[in-house]
Amino acid sequence: MQRSGEFELIARYFTPIARHSAASLGLTDDAAIFAQMPGNSSVVTCDALVADVHFRAVDAPETIARKVLRVNLSDIAAMGARPTGVVLACGYNRHLPEDWIVSFAKSFGEDCAFWGVELYGGDTVSTVGPSFFSLTAIGEVVAERALRRDAARPGDVIAVTGTLGDAALGLAILQNRLDLTDQHLRAFLTDRYWLPQPRLTIGMKASALGARIAAMDISDGLAGDIRKIAHASNVGVILDQAAIPLSVAGRAAVDHDATCWQQIMTGGDDYELLLCGPADDIARLGNDVTVIGTVTETPGEILMKSLDGKMAELAKGGFDHFSKP
Repeated sequence: MQRSGEFELIARYFTPIARHSAASLGLTDDAAIFAQMPGNSSVVTCDALVADVHFRAVDAPETIARKVLRVNLSDIAAMGARPTGVVLACGYNRHLPEDWIVSFAKSFGEDCAFWGVELYGGDTVSTVGPSFFSLTAIGEVVAERALRRDAARPGDVIAVTGTLGDAALGLAILQNRLDLTDQHLRAFLTDRYWLPQPRLTIGMKASALGARIAAMDISDGLAGDIRKIAHASNVGVILDQAAIPLSVAGRAAVDHDATCWQQIMTGGDDYELLLCGPADDIARLGNDVTVIGTVTETPGEILMKSLDGKMAELAKGGFDHFSKP
């Protein structure tokens, strides 16, 4: 079957997603038009995802579509904002069948509805190279209450949402680098890789406190991302390895192979929130937040207390697009 042209693809598969959005103008104009609520600030973020860099080209279009949306919503969550709409640019490898695009669009639309965001517009192209997607997400937050990376202060606690390392371990399973025999544990970890869970509720709750809380989402690994908060806030940190929350599957992985700790610390794709703030304020965020360390007054000093109780400088790590292999 011959694939439809650009405008036919948009009209057939993406205009229905945007039909409830007045801002999109039915995807028939040059740009979207929207207004935010009075007293709120706009939050805008953009992430590009490339086949065999951010997702596996062999993965199902349904999971790729959801990941494209959710990694951007995770950035919105890290600012304490509520997402309102998205703009999506798609570059499809020209050899992909139209059925692939149909499945992608259907799942993308379903996930937009699930998370309560509107499709404002975008672009669709074909490429001889790997497929890629660039999504711009727009949100709103009460003025002066956006969570920032530069808000950490000495004496703060460091906390994370959820459990860490699951996505990196899931990718290791898919790449045959980790052998877990329990199929339920394997399925849990691979699902965490395929389907991030943006922590929008906790992000908005942190913003609503009106407290001084630093935040970012963990996309490139805890070891790398904690340095970003430390640098922005001009502080040091001490992490406690024993306090880092692991899922049942993650615990099984490190029990099977202790080197899995390296993937947990540096592997990325967690899309959990990393938070720093006064202990009482962090405690008000609920039981899904775990304290894993403290902020110190020594700028740039990144230490970790290991499982055997020894204190040492935390090795640099985390995903970097431009690092040398």
